Amino acid sequence: MEAPFEATSWDGITGAIYAGYGSGEGFWLLVCLVLVVMAIIFGWRHEEHAYKATQKKD
Repeated sequence: MEAPFEATSWDGITGAIYAGYGSGEGFWLLVCLVLVVMAIIFGWRHEEHAYKATQKKD
């Protein structure tokens, strides 16, 4: 992980410093979004199955 400046100490560094600079944060964001969507889909399928299992069979 590299910093977006060439200083060798923190003296003179001002402003916000983003620690994730150049570390592939777009890839990890995509991985997180895919996992969230998968959790929603699998949870929905499980709840639908569990609901149908409790229905009275005529």
